[in-house]
Formats: sequence, C-alpha cells, structure tokens
Amino acid sequence: MVVTTRSFWRFCITGVATTLFLGLGLQLSNTCAAYQEASSTTRKTSKTRKKHARPRPVPAKPVPLNALKPVPIEMGDGNPLGTFFQALANVEAPQADAAEPPVVHVIHFGDSHVASDYWAGVLREKLQSRFGDAGPGFVLPGRPWPTIRYVEAKSLDGQGWRTDGLKFGENDGVVGLGGMSLESYREANPVSALASFSQFQIFAATSPGSTCLQVQVDDLDVHDLTSHTEPVIPAPAPPAPETLVPEPSSKSLGGGAGYPPDPLTPPVTHKRSKKHKTRRKATPPGPPWKPWPSDSPLDLLELTNSAPLAAGPHRISIRSDCGAHARLLGLELYNGSKGVVYDTDGVNGARLVDVEKPLPALRKALLQQSHPALIIVSYGTNDIGTKGFTSSEYEERAFQILSKLKKDAGDASILVTGPTDRGNPRKSRRASIQAAQASLQPALRKAALRAGCAYWDQQAAMGGPGAMTRWVRAGLAAYDYVHMSGLGYQKLAGMLYDQLMAEYGNFHKSEPAQ
Repeated sequence: MVVTTRSFWRFCITGVATTLFLGLGLQLSNTCAAYQEASSTTRKTSKTRKKHARPRPVPAKPVPLNALKPVPIEMGDGNPLGTFFQALANVEAPQADAAEPPVVHVIHFGDSHVASDYWAGVLREKLQSRFGDAGPGFVLPGRPWPTIRYVEAKSLDGQGWRTDGLKFGENDGVVGLGGMSLESYREANPVSALASFSQFQIFAATSPGSTCLQVQVDDLDVHDLTSHTEPVIPAPAPPAPETLVPEPSSKSLGGGAGYPPDPLTPPVTHKRSKKHKTRRKATPPGPPWKPWPSDSPLDLLELTNSAPLAAGPHRISIRSDCGAHARLLGLELYNGSKGVVYDTDGVNGARLVDVEKPLPALRKALLQQSHPALIIVSYGTNDIGTKGFTSSEYEERAFQILSKLKKDAGDASILVTGPTDRGNPRKSRRASIQAAQASLQPALRKAALRAGCAYWDQQAAMGGPGAMTRWVRAGLAAYDYVHMSGLGYQKLAGMLYDQLMAEYGNFHKSEPAQ
C-alpha cells in the first residue's frame, strides 16, 4: 500500500487528537471522583460536628441530690411580710360581720421561671390547700404567645388581636402589670379564656367615653355589668377664650361664591392614571403597631358582673369594636369563696427593669384595684447578661425600682427572690457565669433590704454556686443549665413555702393575744 504524505499527516493528527481527548476525559473523571469523595467526607464531618456540637452527658440513672440545708428568708428591719401574714390570719379566722369572704391576693412578677407557671403553680397549690382557693386569678386571654400556660385556666382564640409589649420596640407603656396588652383589629373575632369561676373583672385601657367591649359567658351576652372608670392620663385643658383665633372664612381667603379664583394659583388638573394589572399582594396578618399618642387622654376601665354566676367552668369571651382606642389588659377570675388568689405575671427573657414597663399612673391604678397582700419579684437570670453590667449600678437601679413598686403597692408586702444558680454545658463558660452571678446576688440582696423588702436566696437554697450541675445530674434541671424540670420547680416551691410558713409561725408568736 502506497502511503502519501497527506494521508500520513492526517493519520498523525487523528491519533494525537484521540490521545488528548482520552487523556482529558480521564483527568476530568479523576477530578470528579476526587471532588465527590471530598464532598462526602465534608458532609460526614459536618454531620459529626453538628451532632457533637453541644455534648449532653446523660447519666444512666439520676444521681441522688444530697440533703439541702434550709435557707431562711431575710426579713431585714421590721417585718416586711406583716401585711401578707395578717391577711392569711384573717382568712384562717374571718370576722363574723364581714360583708365578703376574705381574699389574699398574691402577684408574682418574673421571667421564664414564672411564666411557665410550674414553680408559681406549686406555690399556688400549697397556699390554696391550706388557706382556701379563691379562684384562678389573672388570665390574659387570646393566646398572646403560643406557649402561654396557666395551671387553673386556659387561654383561647386570639385571631384578629395583636399583642403589644412583647417586642422590644413596641413599648408605649399602655400595658398591664405583666407588661402586655391586646388590641383588636377585627371586630367579629373574640379573645376567650376557659376556667372555673363565678365572678370576673375585666381591665382595659381606653379613650374617654369608649364603650366598645362586648362580653359573653358561655356564648350568651352579659349586659348586667358594673363599670368603673379611672382617669390615668387626663384630657388636656381647653385653651383660654382670648387665645382662640377665629377660623378664616372662604371669602377672606379670596374664594367662595361670587369671588373669582386667585389668578396666581393655577387650576388643579387631575390626570387619570393608567391601570396596570398587578399581582395582588398577600394581606398582612395585622396592621403595623402604632404607639398610643402621648398627648391623648387615657382611662382605666374595669368591668365586673353584677350578679355572680353559677359555680363551675365557664368560657368568657370579649369583643372590641374600638380598634386602637382600647387595649385589653387582662382578666381577674374569682370563685366567690375565701382563700388565696395567685397571679403569675411572667414573661420569657424579662429583666428587673421590665417591672416598670407600664405607665407609672397606669401601674399604680392597677395595683390599687388589685390590692395585693404580697408581691413576689423574681428576676436576675437574664440580668446577668446585661451589657456593661456593674454591681454598684445594678444595686442602685434595683433599689429605685423596688422603692417605686413599694410606694405604688401601698401596704403590700414585697418578697424578692434571688436568681437560681446558672451553669453551662461547657465547662469553659461556667466560670464566667458564676463570676457574674457572684456580683449580682449581693447587689440585689442589698437593694431589696434597703427598700424594705424581704429577700430569699435561691442559689443558696439550691446548694450554692455550681449547684446547677448537680441538679442536672439529679434530673431536677434541664440540660440548658438554666431552667428546672417539673420536679425541680416542685422542690424549689416546696422550700420557699416552708420558709414562708416558718415566718408565718413566728408572726403568730409575736402577735399579742386578742
């Protein structure tokens, strides 16, 4: 076979191209395989890291907790719990000529430890088992947040109502003692609560003259209501007669009938805008939040049922057609018998400064209407993480807050509980947390005693600094090293109740025989 020069070069070029193509394909194949292997290794590594990011050492069996020494309540000078103890004594030995059965009202402010109503719920149960159950107490209807919980009531409905006060930026002071309020933006939608009661009190902040709340009990309208209104922000005084300026008429402005239009003002022409087909946007769940105008008058409205209901479970519903002119602050439910009513006003993540969320005049009016015998203040867990925290500044600020609260509450007793011990799953971070808590505890204690309040050290009751780790191992605390389990809250409540009853016994001994 004769091979020409052209065919020889064609053969060479074809061979080189084939070799290059096969080599490149093999190289690409190897690169893809290596990339897949690396990606698989990365995914496995990330899963492993994610899985072991926060190790939770779960013991096979709970480690028994050593016996804890009782920690008494520090009373300071005088008897700061005297009003509460006297109210309990009046319940145990009521006067024969009393018009109504005696009721001891307790209000418990706090953070998530109180909001869950586990710790406070056990205290309520123990007090009511000895002194009597006077009713469920405070309820915020309408499910203002998904995890809201009351031991003796259930919060229902809530569509068409917005919750004010939960977010950091939404704070105009028109809120209840718990730091929240409800505002209706759909007239037909109610907020409801289910509980066993015979008497109710409805508290709302409204514009003067607003009668826009409709009340139903068991789907029946309630018209026999007693209302009481107390001005919180009075209406501004009208201006003096000599300062009033008459409104200019159309003739004085150069317009109106018989007067030609102003030649310097060109006529207004309205152009028709072209209609464009646009996609309809989804309607928002509610209108944007608007603060209550600072210069607008405000009243505290109280609605109660004139005739008591039959004892038993009832569903109470409230509708409002006032819109932004009314804020629902909550309900107080009673069953008409003597005993203890225990309110829980707790919010997740709250700090001591949140006690002053309501307007000063509104808070004072609400406390006077509730007339509590005891106020428990339980903060500090979240105050540890405050930016720029110093013990001296915190002590002075806490003293001012507690002093104002004591002044607004009148003769009510105030008990301040120090924060529980706090830890961290990582040992490297426990030291800093313990150092911060070691600065906060003495400052809060000094502020409480200076303000004339009683003080109970929960960290000492748990066993001192570092006790949270032992409580976690014993199954009495959660693995976040912040909150307790159900058994843990039950144990804490039992320790506080024992100390309250011990001081109550001392009060009886010190009182002269009548």
